[in-house]
Amino acid sequence: MEAIYEFDVENMPVTVAVDSSGISVHETGPKEWQIKIGKIPVTA
Repeated sequence: MEAIYEFDVENMPVTVAVDSSGISVHETGPKEWQIKIGKIPVTA
């Protein structure tokens, strides 16, 4: 069951990024990019 809430907020920037399964991109995104960035070879 899903619910929709409405909020009136002033002077507070907010990003909510949750998919239809309830998975937060704030948790999965950094892990995914750490894997991708970790594969980039570092040259000096």
